[in-house]
Amino acid sequence: MAKVKSGTVDIHYDVYKNGERTWIVFVHGAGGNAASWWQQVPYFYDRFNIVTFDHRAFGRSRCSPEEFGVEHFASDLRAVLDSVGVERAVLVCQSMGGRTGLSFALESQERVAALVMSHTIGGLTTDAIVAARESLERPDPSRPFGSWAVAIDFPEINVARSHLYNCITAFNVDFEKIGRARLSGDTNSTIGPESLEGFEVPTLFITAEKDMVVSPQAVEIGASLVPDARLVNLGEAGHSSYFEIAEAFNKSVENFLDEVL
Repeated sequence: MAKVKSGTVDIHYDVYKNGERTWIVFVHGAGGNAASWWQQVPYFYDRFNIVTFDHRAFGRSRCSPEEFGVEHFASDLRAVLDSVGVERAVLVCQSMGGRTGLSFALESQERVAALVMSHTIGGLTTDAIVAARESLERPDPSRPFGSWAVAIDFPEINVARSHLYNCITAFNVDFEKIGRARLSGDTNSTIGPESLEGFEVPTLFITAEKDMVVSPQAVEIGASLVPDARLVNLGEAGHSSYFEIAEAFNKSVENFLDEVL
């Protein structure tokens, strides 16, 4: 475990290095933190060097409401990469983390070997995306183990893993104080299609049919805006396929990286 100062906030990160290899950075969503990638780190460690980190206000990266803002996320990622000495990396981004990854890639394409956008449109905004997101109907999740961040029926499929997801989320004590409204209400991080002109980073979008946060339709539209982007629908999973069906998620990412690296 290490930390680096980004502005006034200490960003905590973990490094798993095993020789001279391509780097992967796993960028978590609003329901997670560095611990969320417990099924990805061991899987990819045999082939890649890995960095995980806690966004500001998540996990160990303690942060006051005044210090929080999506506009800081790309700079926080840059601080982590510079601290570790990573010149170029694959970014695997979940949900909120897509804003971090896409913003960073737009600023520094030369530092991103490939980009995975899992259940996210990364702040991309068009009228069609807004309509797709507003049309999404979300039934209430079951309590105490359910969550919109996983498939509605996931507690019936694997109640222990559903509970684990909620336990990991509970580590985000500062973010819970700040409130999700601050995240969803942020309009400074929206990205228009015109920003993608000349974008050449190999990109994979991942979605699933039971996503109750970012609908498959919204992800499909987002993917269509990114030059030459690939799209994978993993079927019977919710918003967190990396967590719910890790084997299928990992294999999809691995296949993509085999093609583009």
